Amino acid sequence: MAAGTATAEAGDDPNAARRAQKKAHKARQRRRKNERRHDAVRAIVSRLAPPASGDAFTPLEKTRAWDGAPPIDWSTMRASCDPAKMAYDGDEASASAANAASAAVVTVRAKRKRWQVESFAVVLRELQREHERGGGGGNGGDDARRLKVVDFGAGSGNLTLPLAAAFPSMDFVAVEMKRRSADLVSQRAAAAGLSNVTVLCGMIERAEIGPFDVGVALHACGNATDHSIARCVRANAAFLVSPCCIGKLKFSIAGGSSFSANVVDYKDTALGSRPEREAGAGAAATKASEDARNDDVVVCPPVEAITHPRSRWLSTQLASENEFAALAAAADTGHAAGVPGGDAPSDDVLDIGRAAKTQVELDRAEGAREAGYVVRTLAVLNAAEAPPNKSDLIVGARRGRWRDAFERLAVAVSA
Repeated sequence: MAAGTATAEAGDDPNAARRAQKKAHKARQRRRKNERRHDAVRAIVSRLAPPASGDAFTPLEKTRAWDGAPPIDWSTMRASCDPAKMAYDGDEASASAANAASAAVVTVRAKRKRWQVESFAVVLRELQREHERGGGGGNGGDDARRLKVVDFGAGSGNLTLPLAAAFPSMDFVAVEMKRRSADLVSQRAAAAGLSNVTVLCGMIERAEIGPFDVGVALHACGNATDHSIARCVRANAAFLVSPCCIGKLKFSIAGGSSFSANVVDYKDTALGSRPEREAGAGAAATKASEDARNDDVVVCPPVEAITHPRSRWLSTQLASENEFAALAAAADTGHAAGVPGGDAPSDDVLDIGRAAKTQVELDRAEGAREAGYVVRTLAVLNAAEAPPNKSDLIVGARRGRWRDAFERLAVAVSA
């Protein structure tokens, strides 16, 4: 009976064995392709000479700036400013009431969001201390002036709002290209009674923000991080970035906006309006314009092209743009690491990804140094608990400014 049933099932699908063989063959091809790709990245990394700066991505906890005390008291933070409690639609009051029973439970993901904010807060605390001591770190040299911090790619306020609440003596500008997200920042700031937050709906590279002292960017995807650093360099401002989505850099090696790998000539419409397609633009421009409309974003031409590598240090060591693209693709390894239910990569693949990402971030740091900046490469608080591709922190300032703060961001001398 069982044999007859098996025969009948095989008869129902006579090509099952062939399909299984084909599936196994494709799996072997993918595995071999990945192995060749990983071997190529290993070879690239192995021949790169380290920069003279000797960067090591020091954990923030090992710097002089870390005194063991978290810089933010989350127990007093309004729900509309706490990334662990923000509701998708911005109605934190209703969400808190509906989830009162689980309000005390903070998920691993929520803890990571708080640690990210705290990492930025540690650095801002040092800048604030030097500014208040009359260190002359701010633009213009007026020590009584409030520091102006710009959050590039602010999203719905996960970084801007808790920092604005924690540093009421600073003024914050949230730059976000999606209208809905920008509106959420304004809504949440109003709910928290924050008077030190301004929201601009526009692109990182073109938003009209005027002079500023510090630029921050948390997980600004791909070269949006590079556009953020570039704006800070043009403004002689300090920068503090924690990059992500490094793999997207392979699509914009030869330049691109912070929104797209393609440099599309849009009409330079007023910030806050929807983009219009330039007359005669091609299919890529049409598609980008349609995407922008669907996402309710403001798109405009970049001020300058962002190309990769960013530094002479790396560009002189790579044989071609393809090698940087290989590093960028490998650097995104690790999104699923540590995520419940995620298909975590092997330890070997994670090691390759970490090594590749280190080179990409060192390239950014060296590019800033070549532009006349002092740079610290750090790891976020509790970096061991963060996904491998989201644990880096790069801090830079024009040489001669924020000297004391940058000294305290160096490795603490052991007793």
